[in-house]
Amino acid sequence: MKKETLKETGKGLIAFGNLIGGFSIINSLFGAQHNLPTGITAYLVIYITISFYIAGINFIEKGADE
Repeated sequence: MKKETLKETGKGLIAFGNLIGGFSIINSLFGAQHNLPTGITAYLVIYITISFYIAGINFIEKGADE
């Protein structure tokens, strides 16, 4: 992939992580009942959000190195 493509993909992953985190907070405040306990849901959301941030940062750094 080219430099700019990698950078934009990284930015997209970070934005997607923001969307997941934001929608999860909104859903917990205004949404229906959950099937999973709150602790497990919070852990999954935090894990997924941080994973997307790390992947985005790695893509941005890889695009800057090339």
